Amino acid sequence: MTKKREDLAGMPPPEAAEFALDNDLGDLFDRAEVVRERRPAKMVTTLRLDLDIQAEVEAAASAWGIGSSTLMRQIIEEWVAAHRGEPVPNQFGELVRHLDAARRAAASLAGEAAA
Repeated sequence: MTKKREDLAGMPPPEAAEFALDNDLGDLFDRAEVVRERRPAKMVTTLRLDLDIQAEVEAAASAWGIGSSTLMRQIIEEWVAAHRGEPVPNQFGELVRHLDAARRAAASLAGEAAA
């Protein structure tokens, strides 16, 4: 292992990122091993989340020492794997069910406020 690689391997992520920006890492890539076990077939460029949820995901990822996008990918992959083989939900039916529940909740709240 080269000195540069040893230094980089022992750094916390923020220092490693700064090191990578300030130094030429070309020689490390020349001798890098290619790992092909996890190659995304498609890169998702946008994922819209509530800011509170995003903050929770970032805090959890930081606590586990991984990036937030890695944690989100793991969550999505686990959910898909757990639900593989189940019938695809009827999106329209789900929407109607949620709207009906919202209407009932609003009517209940309006009734309580009038009483």
